Amino acid sequence: MDAIAKNTEKSKYKIEIDLNVLNHLGIGLYSSTPAVVTEIVANAWDADATEVSVEILDDRIIVQDNGHGMGDDELQARFLRVGYARRDQGKGNRSDTKGRPVMGRKGIGKLAMFSLANQIDIWSKKDGNDPVSARINVEQLKEDIKDDKEYQLEKLSTNYNWNTSTGTRIVLSKLTAGTDKTEAFLRPRIARRFSVLGGIHDFKVVIGETEITTQDRGYHSDIQFWWDLDDDTREAQKPLLKNIATDEDGHECIKRVNNTVIVGTRAYTLRGFIATVAKPKSLKKTEDNINQISLFANGRVFQEDMLKDIGNAKVFNSYIVGEVHADFLDADGTDRATANREAVKTGDPLVTAVRNWLKNTLDEIADQWDEWRRQQNPESDDERTRLALEAWYASLADSRDKKLAQRLIGPILSTEHSNDENKNKEIKRDLVKSAIVGFEKLRIRKQLDKLERVTDVLSVEFQRLFNSLDDVEATHYHEITRSRLQVIEKFEKEIVDPGSLEKVAQKYLFDHLWLLDPTWGPVGESKVMEQTLTKELLEVAPAAETGARIDIAYRTSSGRHIIVELKRPGLKAVDVDDLIKQGKKYKAAVTQYLEKHPDVCSFYGRLPPIDVFFVTEEMPKTTYGDPLQDLRNNDMQSFTYRGMITNARRAYQEYLDASPKRSGIEDIISNIT
Repeated sequence: MDAIAKNTEKSKYKIEIDLNVLNHLGIGLYSSTPAVVTEIVANAWDADATEVSVEILDDRIIVQDNGHGMGDDELQARFLRVGYARRDQGKGNRSDTKGRPVMGRKGIGKLAMFSLANQIDIWSKKDGNDPVSARINVEQLKEDIKDDKEYQLEKLSTNYNWNTSTGTRIVLSKLTAGTDKTEAFLRPRIARRFSVLGGIHDFKVVIGETEITTQDRGYHSDIQFWWDLDDDTREAQKPLLKNIATDEDGHECIKRVNNTVIVGTRAYTLRGFIATVAKPKSLKKTEDNINQISLFANGRVFQEDMLKDIGNAKVFNSYIVGEVHADFLDADGTDRATANREAVKTGDPLVTAVRNWLKNTLDEIADQWDEWRRQQNPESDDERTRLALEAWYASLADSRDKKLAQRLIGPILSTEHSNDENKNKEIKRDLVKSAIVGFEKLRIRKQLDKLERVTDVLSVEFQRLFNSLDDVEATHYHEITRSRLQVIEKFEKEIVDPGSLEKVAQKYLFDHLWLLDPTWGPVGESKVMEQTLTKELLEVAPAAETGARIDIAYRTSSGRHIIVELKRPGLKAVDVDDLIKQGKKYKAAVTQYLEKHPDVCSFYGRLPPIDVFFVTEEMPKTTYGDPLQDLRNNDMQSFTYRGMITNARRAYQEYLDASPKRSGIEDIISNIT
């Protein structure tokens, strides 16, 4: 039963601290329940405790250990003295009886409690001494410090009924707003902050009635590939790897990596592991992101995440979790930890050496990761894609082709391409469809051996391989046609408002010139050539309006220059002669530029064809003859906004209507939607 004291009589104990120190090193430095409990548990380790219990109630948190405890002198001189240098006393870096490497160094960790609770009750019992107890009223402490008064702790009139010979009991109450005080929240976070938990270290931490174990860190069951640095780590944690993958030979994907750091003439040894999960979202199951490599020293986290020090954004990094133990960082007289003991200082030679080791090791691991991933056969989490892939694999009669196909698709399915789940699925579908088409073309040409040399399906090498197949688009034309019809439907919906007609046309037309001619595909160099043509036009026709906009795109596959001008909606009667005069100015400007620069877009010294297109609200007018024929005679054409869309829809719909049957591959691809 907890001792709840109502007596506010002053005790003989006092705290000597400046308010500025309290605010910055206590309340301002620690901001979470795990950080506070970590400091108390670390003190228990240093006190040679073998068991620490953490009890979480609605209005308080109780932490009790069976360590050496404190008498009068220790409570005042050690616990209540801010900045007490633990390592300058007694056995220095080692605990009094068990010889443990101590975790405390700065003597300010006790201030962490002030960030979490406004009342702190302390009971402690040292062997051969009477029990001691006192209460810290944090609000009163602040007031007394502010008024330059000496703050004395309050007495506790009720003694705690000790059932152990020694120990310390701390009760945090009047908790601050927003305090996270659930067992589910605290358990994994404490597990990730200590590596000395369990019987092998004779140090047990219990929350509620259940001991915290390594498995509580929450990621072992998701680990797919594993690299360790030492035998002890492998022996202790390998049994927790329930879903470790196997390579193509049936061996577990586990490997040993170099664990030596060289600084000057000395060699230092690291322990720990680096692992990867099958999907990055496995590391983001809770509000915590555990996609990190934690640095430990003497059994306690020294820096929560070293990955951010690596300075790159490789896709591989988002799959990583691990811990690196560098006890030598906390074994000498140099203090390399920041004030809150959750990061390390920069510039230290040993710290720099560990970071360089990590960078080099990750580069080495990344190559192995690529190889192991190519040997996996993950399933799609999108049902339609999964069924389509099953049908495709079944269509491959040669088992070698099937194995290679699975290796090609595997990395696409296991890579997270976007943080948005729907967007991620969409990207995967597009990549899978492209991969299937490319694979089939290579298979028909009996060139699948080229895929053996591809190490990354997202690489330039992979894209170049498939882009070199000139008839991929023809094979995939049903998909292209459907996509273009979707653009047309979108266009039709948005031009209902005549006032937005020109703006909508700009948005869609200049990036989709196939709206003017279905045989045209992607365009390029439009921005550069638009600026160039405007400059040349002013030289050819100085009287031209300076604000005139000329939009030009260059079709590289046919070598044609295509000038497109959108006439402002509302011009009901555009004279064809005016259009022809304007078009000739545009063609003269392009011709002038190309004559000045014969190395640009030329055909062995000959000028390329130049086409001019006008898009108007109504067809152009003429007094005599056929206005469209007059335009064609000058390599020009004119479309109305609505006529352009109608013609494009008719062309693509006729293609689909005339080709109702698809190949087996096209059927498979069409189901990936």
